[in-house]
Amino acid sequence: MHTCDIRVFVSQESLQTLTLASIAGELQSYSEVCEALSTLEVALGFLAMTGGEPHMQLSHYLEEVLQMGNQVAEHILKTLSMCCLKHCVALWQLLASLKSENMLRLKRDPFVGISDDYKQVLSEDEHRLLTTFFSVCNADTFLLEMHEFMVLVLKTPNATDTYKPDWLKETLVSYMERKDLDIPPDVEELFPEQICLSHYVEAWKFIVTFKQER
Repeated sequence: MHTCDIRVFVSQESLQTLTLASIAGELQSYSEVCEALSTLEVALGFLAMTGGEPHMQLSHYLEEVLQMGNQVAEHILKTLSMCCLKHCVALWQLLASLKSENMLRLKRDPFVGISDDYKQVLSEDEHRLLTTFFSVCNADTFLLEMHEFMVLVLKTPNATDTYKPDWLKETLVSYMERKDLDIPPDVEELFPEQICLSHYVEAWKFIVTFKQER
């Protein structure tokens, strides 16, 4: 699912941190995350074509408009009921990231297809810099943007022609600015500039593991 293709059609609004945590807490297994994500992608496909009322509950849209109530597990519908249609893009971002996190736990590679140019191993010093940053900063939104950039941009065949293995922060801040998103002040001021785009995949993996262990 290419969220850049649906942003024009779907009203979007950020999900509150508490809601993000609640949704993540409800989806305990890889299979549940995958079912929620595939269900959402069906909804996004229809919304891209027909639009929808931004404040309509997502579960109501699935059950009453798309008539999918019998095709989706009750637990998944209940979890998706935490969101309205205006949250669909933000929800896709969260569920896609959760899928990758679950794949890591299952010792599977969620980033097949991304060039090795972006998978350089981090040094101990770079581990320390990232640990220091995420110990003092709340950058959950930034982490979701990192993941989206990986799966929607760096996974494209010609990514290396456009995005050279240079500074990570500069590239991602520019990406967020093009989406008219507010850049977290902590990111602009404190994210270590020594972390390059060549470290992108390993940096995301390290940060996710660090956050899970906290």
